Amino acid sequence: MKIVSLLLLTGLLCAFRTNDTPHRTHFPEPPHTPNRLFYIQRSNDANTVMYEANLRSDKKLNPETPLNVYWIRYAERGQREDLSALQWQLAYGYKHRDLGTAANDVEINLNAFKKRPIFVENHEGKLMAFTQINGEKAALQKVFVQLASNGLIPKVHYIELFGFDYAQEKAVYERILIH
Repeated sequence: MKIVSLLLLTGLLCAFRTNDTPHRTHFPEPPHTPNRLFYIQRSNDANTVMYEANLRSDKKLNPETPLNVYWIRYAERGQREDLSALQWQLAYGYKHRDLGTAANDVEINLNAFKKRPIFVENHEGKLMAFTQINGEKAALQKVFVQLASNGLIPKVHYIELFGFDYAQEKAVYERILIH
């Protein structure tokens, strides 16, 4: 809980928003890129953190750095920016582990939310980020973290995960309340 408070204080914890949730203003949807896995948007502004597969020339994940993570600064000029070292370490960065598969799959744990591992796997010829969403294996598309401002230090009220369950061919959603 100490890290969550630090992230909130420094404005590093991200939030996602979608058009299908009430009481939210519109956030831009980042452009689709061939290697896009998922993105994060914070409730306090439209800036977006992008997570893309980092491929080698042979189209396999780079084993040293499997993901490219960067900002799209919509609240400024819409420019692309690298994460700062502090942002990487405390919030948006990740640790990864090679799963030893022929498909070059990896397990990702986001630094700010280690409870839910993300698996980057090949699905029908495309790399996707899979995680458990509402008890089902689903391709993660976006995450939203709602911040509640209760004075000087905002707190995380809830986190929402949005994805697609290919086995059941349906969109999936989960809200995780943070106490």
